[in-house]
Amino acid sequence: MTSFNDNEYASLIGNLLHDTQYIKISNMGKVSGLRKHAEVMVRKILNIGSDTKIMLGQVRRDSNNAAINSRMEALGEELSNRLIEVVNKINPIGSAGTHTQHTEDFSDGEVEGIEDAILDLYALIFIRYFGDSQISIYYSPKVLHEFSILPPIIRYKTWSYLFKKDKNNIQVVNKLCLSIIKTFNKERAYKWLEDNSEQIKAISYPTESEIKKYIQTGGVEVKPGLYQVSLDFQKYNNIYDLLYDKIKHSKTSINESGKMYKTFEEAINHYNNFKEINIQDDSEEVAIFHSLMEFVYLGRKAKEDL
Repeated sequence: MTSFNDNEYASLIGNLLHDTQYIKISNMGKVSGLRKHAEVMVRKILNIGSDTKIMLGQVRRDSNNAAINSRMEALGEELSNRLIEVVNKINPIGSAGTHTQHTEDFSDGEVEGIEDAILDLYALIFIRYFGDSQISIYYSPKVLHEFSILPPIIRYKTWSYLFKKDKNNIQVVNKLCLSIIKTFNKERAYKWLEDNSEQIKAISYPTESEIKKYIQTGGVEVKPGLYQVSLDFQKYNNIYDLLYDKIKHSKTSINESGKMYKTFEEAINHYNNFKEINIQDDSEEVAIFHSLMEFVYLGRKAKEDL
């Protein structure tokens, strides 16, 4: 069994995006294309190449497909369960869309449900990445910045999942808060902060030495000895107040509710500009992340080119 090859699937992904996102077709045609797109995403997540046949209906426990069983074991029980859950949102409608027994067109709501589930599959790629790389306040600012050049909904889905797993992780809490602002609005971010206030106020605040290390590893040196940071720990003594002021700050209004970009098509030029400035890969971890970003932007067109 070969591994998934991004280049091999680039043309197919481009064609599927063209047919389901960039031209006007019936909802039945969209559902059929979205199902194929979901199947490609499953191949990517499970790292299954084109020499092995898979179908969405086989993504389950004790599958009759040995390749899926093997790769889900490698994925781990928790993420495999999540994959099965998402695929189960897609497959019933997607399967009906490929057979002649279903004669009526699908509703806009049914199409939107599958599209949202495919975004869950995109998020699962990054949930796995961040779960494996042990995100913390010292985590690569380059990776976190690059991740921010994605549709806010994918970031929200990713950080929401990771927050449920670890509600004491400062970086996860910080990024989830920002993703709520950018996906929804500040009002919803304030509500989330208040709903989780007890847990967030209980998060251990970094010590003086930890703050110094964060500034030097997670900050950007703008002048010799002067660093610009995302989390200004020196101004606060608890995470709740830090996040409250971050929501209130004018800087977080720039892309509130996706003002700058909501979709891949609105974000792709920002991503391409980022790539031009950050050509070099300074670690294997960063290089792996670059490859994931390249995959999720495969076949995408800029909004102005549509």
